[in-house]
Amino acid sequence: MSLSEKMFGSQRAITIWVISVVFAIVFPAYFSIMANGADGAGGDATGAKGQWQVNFVQDNLTSEETMNLGDGEQGDFFFDLDSGDMMIGYVEITVSCNDNDDPGPGFTDSVDVTTDFSEVEGTPDDESGSGSCNGDAASFTIQITPDWDGSSYIADGVSKNDIEAQWTDGGNGTGEWLTSVILNVNNFPTPVGGIVDSDEDVTVSWRAVLYTLDITAVAEEL
Repeated sequence: MSLSEKMFGSQRAITIWVISVVFAIVFPAYFSIMANGADGAGGDATGAKGQWQVNFVQDNLTSEETMNLGDGEQGDFFFDLDSGDMMIGYVEITVSCNDNDDPGPGFTDSVDVTTDFSEVEGTPDDESGSGSCNGDAASFTIQITPDWDGSSYIADGVSKNDIEAQWTDGGNGTGEWLTSVILNVNNFPTPVGGIVDSDEDVTVSWRAVLYTLDITAVAEEL
């Protein structure tokens, strides 16, 4: 008996052959559709809306510089910020000095602080302030990623793409941060015990808080 007679020689053989062809066509398509649906439900599809656990992996990039300044002298302090592959949440600037060589209270030295962020990407608004030399004299926090504070949360009804678009620094914050400090010496009218207050050590420190996103799909309870 030939092959064609075996395959089509009876109604039963023809029925089995038709069913086999239908299964061969339908089953691969079915499993392909189910696999795509599972990817979307599991959170692999970045455009699919769902519920997401959003975490921020954080790191600090710090720098510090100290200068000895005389009365009326200005010191320019520079910080070159390169965040690499991470986003910049915000940058903290702290100016500190300690006037510990006066004969008594009421004659504490002070500083006037200004910034120049013209060489920083995004050009944040400049800051200014004054303070006494008894520790931290002035401090500023410059937000780079809007509304970012590093807190984890669960997002619902949005896509992974939406979350990534929300938490980005837009390439801003990198570059040269300049902080200028002028020291104001407040001397006692006449030297007491040979003490003459003429200068102070002034320190400017920077802390850039960096982050990367860690987004995972929240499994639905059965």
